[in-house]
Amino acid sequence: GGVRPKWCHTTRGRHVTAQVDIELLGVPHKFAGAPKPCREGAYADAAKRVLWYFQCPGFGNLFVPDPHAPAVCGKQIPEPPANWACSTTEAEELRKAERKTVLMRVQNRLQRELSRVLRPGQGVWEWTFEMDENHSVWPPLYRATATVPGLGKSFVGAWARGQRDAQVEASLLVAEYLDGGRDGAELPATACGVDGEEAMVRFMR
Repeated sequence: GGVRPKWCHTTRGRHVTAQVDIELLGVPHKFAGAPKPCREGAYADAAKRVLWYFQCPGFGNLFVPDPHAPAVCGKQIPEPPANWACSTTEAEELRKAERKTVLMRVQNRLQRELSRVLRPGQGVWEWTFEMDENHSVWPPLYRATATVPGLGKSFVGAWARGQRDAQVEASLLVAEYLDGGRDGAELPATACGVDGEEAMVRFMR
């Protein structure tokens, strides 16, 4: 009996964050791992945190509270992140809605931040596409490169179905760079197929 844990993950730029919803004695619990460079690592990290939270043998000393976190040093517990209480389905719908507007949001941000270096009529970025000719499925796989002259950098996104989704992947890298992340050099693709439950079972062996 009981309700099985519900796993999901989100991708931002080159990083994946896994999340799991667990119902314990009728009380829902939500756990999130740290951002990782691949799906397998993200699910494994979230699984470790669940096992640490429940003080499973061998995991009790894996994590300690951040002494500088607002929840530790503040007088009041901070508000939870936006959409934290959403169900997995609701979170996925919100993610899809955000992806639909990400190109416009990143472009607007570039226009604001590069306004002093852009020439009149100059675009904030230039796009090139590479199509995977080995796949016959429609829409085809594309990889987009966003060149931002004002930054002097190019950002190579992950492979995606269709040119628009390929642009979204590259624009997420631009956003990550603007947020203070690493440069736009492409990382090698990593195929990760383990899910969260498999990760927890592996760690408990």
